Amino acid sequence: TLQAQLESRLAFRYSDPVRGFDRSKVKGLIANLLEVKTSKHATALEVVAGGKLYQVVVDEALTGKALLNNGNLQRRVTIIPLDKIQPRRVMDAKCQEASRIASSMNATANAAIELVGFDKEVQNAMEYVFGTSIVVDDTKAANRICDTTKTRTVTLDGD
Repeated sequence: TLQAQLESRLAFRYSDPVRGFDRSKVKGLIANLLEVKTSKHATALEVVAGGKLYQVVVDEALTGKALLNNGNLQRRVTIIPLDKIQPRRVMDAKCQEASRIASSMNATANAAIELVGFDKEVQNAMEYVFGTSIVVDDTKAANRICDTTKTRTVTLDGD
C-alpha cells in the first residue's frame, strides 16, 4: 500500500557503527526534522525539497562515514553532515522584490525556508534544502517573480 511505502521511506534504521556509538550524532531524515507551519504549503514544500526529504542529517562527516561503512543500512541513503554542508539562502533583496511583485498581482510570496519549523541545531541542513526557493500562491505571479529575480519559484500546487 501507499501508506506502507511512505512509512518505509520515513524510517531510517541502522546499527551502531562502533561500540558505544552516540546515537544523538544522527539527527534523522530531513522529513522527520521539520514541521510545515501551514498545511496549504505542504505540496509546494515537498516539491522544493524533492528527494532531499529523505536525506539523513548527521553532526559531522566522520559520523556519516561510519554509518555508511559500518551501519548496516537497510537502503541507500545520502548523508548531510552539518559540519560540511553549505547553507544557501535567497538574498533579502530578491525576497523583497518577490513580495513586491506578488502583492502588485494580489498574491503572496514567501521564502520556502520561512514556511518550515525546525530546531536551530539543523538550520544549515534546512537552508541547504529549502533556502533557494520562493513559494508563491499564484502561477502568473510565480512566473513573473522567477523571470525577474532569477530565483526558483514553486506554486502551492507544486508547479
